[in-house]
Amino acid sequence: MEWLDAHAGSVQAIATLVLIAITGYYAWYARNQVRETHATLLATARLSLQARLDRVSELFIDHPDLWRRLDEADGDDEVDGRFHVANLLVAVLEEAHTQYAVEHSMAEHDWRAWANTTDLLMRRPYLRRYWERVRPTYNALFARFIDERLAE
Repeated sequence: MEWLDAHAGSVQAIATLVLIAITGYYAWYARNQVRETHATLLATARLSLQARLDRVSELFIDHPDLWRRLDEADGDDEVDGRFHVANLLVAVLEEAHTQYAVEHSMAEHDWRAWANTTDLLMRRPYLRRYWERVRPTYNALFARFIDERLAE
């Protein structure tokens, strides 16, 4: 016991160093876990967005007349199947825009592909007319983005 009393300061210093090392290890480990979780969440968001677009593509494959009819500006919006597909398409585009511009969870090179997809889709006559009608129902930042793309 005398030895412990005589060396109490040294033992306390060693114990403190051990605790600092353990705390450092757990901080490093937790940081890596956060990084991995963040990467997983980004991948999940990307895959979910792609799955939604794939589902719309499947609808176009199953109903090729819908794709062709996007080049027509006429039609009874509420009854026409194009209206529902347009809702799906624009919702997917809005989600991509949100991931890029609001959440900053999409890489620049991925976003360029989505912006090009937006350009190709939203210039179709039916989708232009659809956009004029539904524009107020979308986020103002997304609406401004679409309006700028259509004005080019």
